[in-house]
Amino acid sequence: MKPTPPLEAAAKGYRIPGTEIYIDPLEPVACAIISHAHGDHASEGHETVYCSEGTAALIKSRFKYPAKKIITPAFGEEFVVKGISFSLHPAGHMLGSSQIRWKLNGRSHLYTGDYKREKDLSCEPFEISPCDVLITEVTFGQLNKVHPPAAEIIAGLEKYGDTNLMIGAYNLGKSQRLTRLINDYAPSFRVMVHAKMVPYHHIYEKMGFNLGKWEPYKREQFKHSKHIVYLVPPPSLYNFRPGKHFLRAMATGWDEQHLRYDFPLPVSDHADWPSLIQTVLESGAEEVYTIHGNGTALQAAPELKDKQIYIL
Repeated sequence: MKPTPPLEAAAKGYRIPGTEIYIDPLEPVACAIISHAHGDHASEGHETVYCSEGTAALIKSRFKYPAKKIITPAFGEEFVVKGISFSLHPAGHMLGSSQIRWKLNGRSHLYTGDYKREKDLSCEPFEISPCDVLITEVTFGQLNKVHPPAAEIIAGLEKYGDTNLMIGAYNLGKSQRLTRLINDYAPSFRVMVHAKMVPYHHIYEKMGFNLGKWEPYKREQFKHSKHIVYLVPPPSLYNFRPGKHFLRAMATGWDEQHLRYDFPLPVSDHADWPSLIQTVLESGAEEVYTIHGNGTALQAAPELKDKQIYIL
């Protein structure tokens, strides 16, 4: 018999059963716990929000009315909401990204949110958190889907040193990570960023994450100079046709998205197949629920044959 799921789908998003506590709701609620500041997990207009300090800084920048009250527990600090004990743990996805842990009916539950286990100096590193019930994202829950090391991919940009590069990246999270990676592994390039990315770069640095050298985009310099990487939002990249003085790429884990550009740049901020398996095993959870993707492959994984795996 299938157990009662740890989260239930309601009109406003996922809710802890028997409560009015929502996890990453996408409509205004009285009580929200937000894992990170991306738009598919964070929304505005709530009464009370619990999130990390980094997430709070970002949603205050993103939204005009993020919440009437924002409470920012430190990572690992227990806090009580309506009689339930919670704590936040780093997810490694971007600045402030959190796994959400709570205790209910004698069992510990962990919602990973989006996460990655690969080293990333632009945000807090992923932290394993033991639990009885695991709710894991499976964005890349595809059998044997492996993200190549980001350091190697970025170091490979040096072979394009005779031209400029225009790289598509999300304004928040991806662009800051790429800025740091390019500084570390392709340091001969000059990094320029789109105007929409600049405020988030400043927040990252204010929160203590050194992104290295970067500057706002300068059109004439990009047009007439070489050895520049210009980071642009995906919609802007879509609008640029191939140019004589630059090559285009999209920084993403989705293989098919590389086909329309000049070269692939497979840099992902989500867990790949080995990371998903490793996380399930290290969590110690016997009961696992998948979310944000297709969990059928994980259900069939031989490494997890002793686990109860359900699609939420």
